[in-house]
Amino acid sequence: MNWIIVTVFAAFFQNLRSGIQKNLNKEISLVASTYVRFIFCLPFAFLLYILYFQGFDVFHETLQQKNFLLFILLASIAQIFFTFLLLYSFQFSNFIVGTTLSKTEVVQIAILETLILHDTFNFWTIIGIIISTIGVLVFSTKNKDMIIKNLSSKSTMVGLACGFLLASSVTFYRAATLSLVNFDSKFEMALSTLFVGVLIQSIILTIYLLYFEKSEFKKMYQNKFQCIAAGFCGFVTTLSWFYAFTLVQAAIVRAVGQIELLFSYIASRYYFKEKIKFIEVIGILIFAIGVMIILFAKK
Repeated sequence: MNWIIVTVFAAFFQNLRSGIQKNLNKEISLVASTYVRFIFCLPFAFLLYILYFQGFDVFHETLQQKNFLLFILLASIAQIFFTFLLLYSFQFSNFIVGTTLSKTEVVQIAILETLILHDTFNFWTIIGIIISTIGVLVFSTKNKDMIIKNLSSKSTMVGLACGFLLASSVTFYRAATLSLVNFDSKFEMALSTLFVGVLIQSIILTIYLLYFEKSEFKKMYQNKFQCIAAGFCGFVTTLSWFYAFTLVQAAIVRAVGQIELLFSYIASRYYFKEKIKFIEVIGILIFAIGVMIILFAKK
């Protein structure tokens, strides 16, 4: 049951980070806000890495692990492209279609894990994943008429591509973590994956911002305390996800991790003072049923 606690912990801090980034988006660009989750996460990852491993000797050994560098590069790049593609979807007048369909990530993760990692899922786990995904889609569907009307639109393709890239990222991160050998614990595997992945993403996005949005660095400095808070929450979130990936299949972890919906509901209702629709409550209930089936199937 350890993976459940870690997953809920990851979902809670992910929701907290999202709330901070939602406020940051008012001050800095969406790309810069995304960059914050990596660059301000890096110092925390670096500090824990140095203190835990007592130096950098293990870093060289990690990069020499079979397939690790390939998997971590694919995962990091997939996550960056997912972020940019999701930001691109905001340009559409019906962007809600794309963001809703990106929520199909869990089903796509299950498919990719089966194809790439040769994982297997029992019947009830598959049913639970499907039901929980339906719950997420219902919760995310603010306007069902718009979704139906635009099923064949460009935003639909973008949304499905977002889900695929996110699913690819998660699958390759798990593959990278599991490729590590000669480590004393699964926590060490997760920490090594986190540090290398965030380092790669920070370097890539730093280069991007220097070329295309250099003025955003000053804005980030002006909002440094929020950025640091977002980075710390991102650090805890990512480390928790990666550790959970070492304990059970990523599709199951991400399915249960959608409990973030509940945290999002609470934040929207009590912090942002936003009105909650009845359809969103129904979505949460459907999701909860799916999660209970998954947890029952894993016993």
